[in-house]
Amino acid sequence: MPQPFNPAVMTNAGAQLLTRAQAGEITLEFTRMAIGDGVYSTSEKTVSALQARTALKHLRNSYALSGVSRATPTAVRVTALLSNYDSVSQQPLVTSGYNINELGLYARPKGSTAGEVLYSIAVTSGAAGDYMPPYNGYNPAQITQDYYATVDNSGSTTINTSGAAVLVDDFEALGLSVNEDGELCIEYEEE
Repeated sequence: MPQPFNPAVMTNAGAQLLTRAQAGEITLEFTRMAIGDGVYSTSEKTVSALQARTALKHLRNSYALSGVSRATPTAVRVTALLSNYDSVSQQPLVTSGYNINELGLYARPKGSTAGEVLYSIAVTSGAAGDYMPPYNGYNPAQITQDYYATVDNSGSTTINTSGAAVLVDDFEALGLSVNEDGELCIEYEEE
């Protein structure tokens, strides 16, 4: 059963980046989602303590973003596929299981290769989060993770999806599928 997380908190660095975007200095680009197994005390779970964080306490894996959709006039839903196996490189990502106790969303000025910051962080409300098992050589563990990020509505936010996994929902929304031979198929209705 999924373990609940406390509400996500925008970090001070994330707020500074958003302020620069609102001022027209930069375009904000979300870059990745990351998970870790850092353990947080009650005092470390306060909003002010989380706002001051610049990194996850104990980063275990980072994932490319696979989608974004507008959730409200001032928020976007950012999606990533969290897994213990990389289907592109066909390599295990997790060889020793751990509890997902922290989740971070990273961002930077668009077009910059530097300046990436921990934009927002969420930590588990309990003592331990969901378990990410090691890859067993047969069946990868996968979590489609949605993360809601508040941004301004100026249209100056972009999502970097390069290198991300394609979700089945994305294929189906476009009328696409993959056959048994791994070939891409386009579905259409005859008139």
